[in-house]
Amino acid sequence: MTTNRDSSAEGTRVTLKRDVGWYGSFAMGYADVGADIYLALGLVAAYAAGWAPIAFLIASVTYVATGLAYAELATAYPYAGGAHVYAMKAFNDFAGFGAGWLVMLDYTVDMALFSIATTGYLTFFLPWLNVLTVTIGVLGFQVTLSAMGLTSFTIVVALICINIIGIKESSGLNMVMVSLSLVVLSLVAIVGLLFAFRLDLFVLQLSVVGAPQQFGHISYVSGLGLNTQNLLYAITLAMSSFIGIESIAQAAEETKRPDKTIPRATKMSVVSVLVFAVGLSVLSMGILPWDVLAAHLESPISTLAGSFAFIGPFIVPVVAGAGFAICLVSANTGVIGVSRVVFSMGRFGLLPRWFSKINPRTRTPVRTILIFGLIGAIMALVGQLDWVADLYNFGALLSYSIVNASLIVLRQTDKDTHRSWEVPLSLKVSRRGRLYRIPLSAIVGIAACLSIWSLVIVFHPMGRVLGLTWLSVGVLAYVIYRHALNRPLLSKEAGRSIKPMAYKFNALVLIRPEEKEEVVDSIRGSLTTQFRLTLMSVIRTGRWHIPLSVAEQYRELTLLDLEEMAHALSGFGFEASVRVEVGPLARVITDAVLSPEYDFVVLPLRKGFKKVHKKDEEDIVTLVSSVAPGKIMVVRK
Repeated sequence: MTTNRDSSAEGTRVTLKRDVGWYGSFAMGYADVGADIYLALGLVAAYAAGWAPIAFLIASVTYVATGLAYAELATAYPYAGGAHVYAMKAFNDFAGFGAGWLVMLDYTVDMALFSIATTGYLTFFLPWLNVLTVTIGVLGFQVTLSAMGLTSFTIVVALICINIIGIKESSGLNMVMVSLSLVVLSLVAIVGLLFAFRLDLFVLQLSVVGAPQQFGHISYVSGLGLNTQNLLYAITLAMSSFIGIESIAQAAEETKRPDKTIPRATKMSVVSVLVFAVGLSVLSMGILPWDVLAAHLESPISTLAGSFAFIGPFIVPVVAGAGFAICLVSANTGVIGVSRVVFSMGRFGLLPRWFSKINPRTRTPVRTILIFGLIGAIMALVGQLDWVADLYNFGALLSYSIVNASLIVLRQTDKDTHRSWEVPLSLKVSRRGRLYRIPLSAIVGIAACLSIWSLVIVFHPMGRVLGLTWLSVGVLAYVIYRHALNRPLLSKEAGRSIKPMAYKFNALVLIRPEEKEEVVDSIRGSLTTQFRLTLMSVIRTGRWHIPLSVAEQYRELTLLDLEEMAHALSGFGFEASVRVEVGPLARVITDAVLSPEYDFVVLPLRKGFKKVHKKDEEDIVTLVSSVAPGKIMVVRK
């Protein structure tokens, strides 16, 4: 008989397989986000009117900030699961569960929503899918299903099968379909800009700030203009165009060279999505009146392409095919994402460990793919997801807020972790002798995410009810499960088990300050930013026979030189501090080398210099080798 513990051990022995390259990683991120523009362009225009590009631009702030946060965190902690892993590491298990539970909701909705959208584009070629219904008997009851729902169900089942076979096959599907979509959207953008765009129409439509009519499904508030509230509602819809950047992080354990691949793929995805989401919105406002786009909610890109003179009718089928392709891979990333989130939550004990089982032959989490893939397929079978679509933003915005907050906290609490890529532009705050580096983008991301989430709560009554219900059910399930395991709700045990990809090394660099330019170039060429540097020089009182007062003057001058070098190195991403000691060379170096504060001692050597300098450096190499032979690193200038 196999116990749960045995099953858990067996599951953890088999790991996920690294089969995803940089383009496959980019395709996951772009597919899950890029498909949204095929749905959101017309919707946003219906409520924002001429200010649709502004709505997309405002919503994009959350996307850029969160994308940068994921790029740094996923390279430092390349675990499947993404948001909940970072939340556990930064806060506790409860925060991790909350982040994972919210992301789980989004991926499940994504599967259903985009399988239906895929079928919608398929109706361009098979129009009978819109009208055909099938009646079947279930437990003595007659159930009528639409061909749209059945086709959507079949699509998700097919994606489940592909994902069970392996991540390589699933990633291959993504890459092919994303490539097709990029080519087609680029064609639409170039042709539209060159032959159809009218600047005067674009400027004219900017004067219409929000749709003027009232909509029955929006929960309006008193004291605010109708147009303004419609614009705010449109911003929440525009946000749906930027959900999915976390897909790259979900497959971190299956990505080759995640330290290099993930930042590259994330930045490419962010730029591509911004260009097409904001760019196509601007383009559409200069080609068609906003109410024309609003009247074609189901196929805004096809409507835009069809308006091109002469070539429009020939482009529309191609656009419909690209819409089918990108919506298909977006549904596929939903299958990938939800299965990895649940697998990871099971592995860390946030959900039953039964979910963390990996198939030893395919190296995929088959159980989570089957169970949650089928949940998405059943949701797609209904064929009507208006009420579920309201949940799409609810979970994503809260989880994105948690990710940005995790970035801020981990920057302060886990300083020994090596980050091969860091979010640029940090606010440096010194308090009680400690230096805090707070990424500005994370602050902006938290503010933007919570602001738009508040708009979802205010203006989306169904999303408010269903989202809070989903969150409440999750909290209740977590409390019951943790009680059954006899574990505290706010435990940090799982977070402590999350190890970074690499740690920083503390390196003591013994240098002569008069060689500062050569030393900086030598360090740049020989060491990576994984080394935290202390630049040290020694004022040798014993050899030079100088008074201590004079030695202190030399010390101050040397400190200035070293600080200049440290500043130069910081411009290349190094953490560098300075240190100048006064005293006998052998004693000072021995004390420093034997200190547990330093992992390595770096000695830059140069070719062709005076014999006296050569003798000094040989003596230092001999000294360090004798007292700490495993620490010395010699680099050439």
